[in-house]
Amino acid sequence: MDILSTLTQPINIFWVGLGSLEKSIAIIVLCIATFYFLRYFVIRRLERLTAHTENDLDDRLIHFIKQFLWVAFFVGTLVWVLKTNGIAVSPILAGAGIFGVAVGFAAKETIADILSGIFLIVDRPIRIGDRVTIDKIGKHWGGWGDVIDIGLRRTIIRNTDGVIVNYPNSLLSSGIIKNFSIDPKPVRARVRFQVDYSADPNSVRKTVLSAINKVEGIVPETTTIVIRSMWDDDLGHQLSGVLYEARYILEDVTQRTNIRSKVLENIILGFQEQKIPMASHPVNIVKQNIINQ
Repeated sequence: MDILSTLTQPINIFWVGLGSLEKSIAIIVLCIATFYFLRYFVIRRLERLTAHTENDLDDRLIHFIKQFLWVAFFVGTLVWVLKTNGIAVSPILAGAGIFGVAVGFAAKETIADILSGIFLIVDRPIRIGDRVTIDKIGKHWGGWGDVIDIGLRRTIIRNTDGVIVNYPNSLLSSGIIKNFSIDPKPVRARVRFQVDYSADPNSVRKTVLSAINKVEGIVPETTTIVIRSMWDDDLGHQLSGVLYEARYILEDVTQRTNIRSKVLENIILGFQEQKIPMASHPVNIVKQNIINQ
């Protein structure tokens, strides 16, 4: 203890000899230097270490620390400067608490976003880089996107059209999050089509299976064809055809739209080649019969 006192005595003498302004400047410089040391040396080293771990909880914890670090240093520096200049901090903190309650009522949505951001970081329903479904921003814009950043107030997602969408964390955490990247297992997709009643089911299945097996990106031998209905369940009236559904497993869910388009194209070409008639509305059949007469 005597050795420690001997070592720190010159620093104490130097500190006591400084004026209030010099002390305040020294505190600010010291805190800024410490902040940048932690930010660009300690945290970066921790990020390299967590990048090699399988669990992403440590990655989220480091991300959370980076978000709050500057706030903690700002508040700590301000309190230290005030105490150094002989200003009582306790009444200020008490007044700030009352002021904070008033601000909390006025900015409850912002606070809800921040708390939701903390829950998103801890609960980990999404991660940076994950492919998720989002609300469409317009009729002709995609409803899929990749998570770019998870902030304290908002989560940034880039949809498949390249548009950046900022989601309030409270809205995101209270809704249903559909994450297609959190589980590495392949995902099943499906397409529906209708053919005329006269079409042979065996011929339909054979043609569709052949059409789907030609498409790259589908796990081999995972395609199944089922009959869904002979009725239009949404509109409530019978169509002149049978509703089929083709189901297949995707190797990469991010290619879902492109693969679906190719599957439908191959099915159409296959039906044309095999002369399999597609379903049509009864009204159209009546009109066609009148025209033929």
